[in-house]
Amino acid sequence: MTNRRTAFVGLGNRDRGDDAAGLRFVEDLKHLNPNYFFSEEQGLEAIILEIIKNKDVEDVVFVDTCDFNAKPGEIALLRLDSIEETVSTHKIPLSMLMALIQTEGKKAYLVGIQPESLEFEIDISETVKTALGKIEDAVGKILQV
Repeated sequence: MTNRRTAFVGLGNRDRGDDAAGLRFVEDLKHLNPNYFFSEEQGLEAIILEIIKNKDVEDVVFVDTCDFNAKPGEIALLRLDSIEETVSTHKIPLSMLMALIQTEGKKAYLVGIQPESLEFEIDISETVKTALGKIEDAVGKILQV
C-alpha cells in the first residue's frame, strides 16, 4: 500500500454507539492526506463517484463496524467475496459499492470492527476504541513511510 494511492472511507452513524467508529477513523487521520480520507457524512454516492474518477486512486478501504460473528473489538480485513448483504445497514449495500469500484479496476476492502453496542445516544465503547486505535496506528505508520 505504500507505493499505491489508497482512499479511505469511514462509514457509520454517530448516534449509534460503536457504529461511529468509521467516522472517527476519518476524523483522526484526515490530516495525513485530506484528499484521500472521506466520511460517509459527506455523501456516500458523491464520494464513490469522486474516487472512481480519480485515476490516482488504486485502492479503496472502507472502515466500519460490522457483525462478522466475532468478539467485540475484533478486526477483520474483508474483500468483496467475503461480504454478505446482511453485514451492512447502509441504503446502498456496501458489496454493491465495492463491486462498482472494482469494475473500474480499483481494489476495494472493508476493515471491519465487531461492535459491542449499537445502542442509540451512547459513545463508542472502550473495546471498539482500542480496536480503532490499532487500525489508526497501523495506517498512520504506513502513510508516514
